[in-house]
Amino acid sequence: MRETVHCNVLSGDTPLEFSWFKDGQLLTDVQDISVRKTDDYVSRLAISKVNADSNGNYSCRVTNSKGFDEKSAVLSVKGPGEPKIKSFHFSNELELGMRESVRCNVLSGDPPFEFSWLKDGLALMDARGISVRKTDEYDSILIISKVDADSNGNYTCKVSNSRGFDEKSAMLSVKGG
Repeated sequence: MRETVHCNVLSGDTPLEFSWFKDGQLLTDVQDISVRKTDDYVSRLAISKVNADSNGNYSCRVTNSKGFDEKSAVLSVKGPGEPKIKSFHFSNELELGMRESVRCNVLSGDPPFEFSWLKDGLALMDARGISVRKTDEYDSILIISKVDADSNGNYTCKVSNSRGFDEKSAMLSVKGG
């Protein structure tokens, strides 16, 4: 989600100098935050990726040769920043030698995320016939190129970030295995 705030000067002599602060600290153009003077009387603060770290007291200070004025507003991001992931399941029709893949999808939370796959509680690494791929910031895929009797088990996707973790599990059962 993106948030934009404008600081509009209603009266005052130019030139005007605009400064933006978060919790008393001067803000400059950094990752996910941009500050722009759009004309002589307006400045804009844009936060490209609002998340829990964006919470705080934002102030715009305008200074000219006669003095300064400052106004503040509090940004409060609702909801937890820990990941929430979608349930996944394996096909009920799996037979020996078939290919199977499942996707672990983050529905909400603050990136970056770390994905880990487990089988019967043990870390699952890329191995012969098994691969794990992170397709983007919010998705990971587990691919089993040919299921066999050893493929049977309880598979878990665990996603964590700086705020917490979530995990979902599903049973894989191969017919004839």
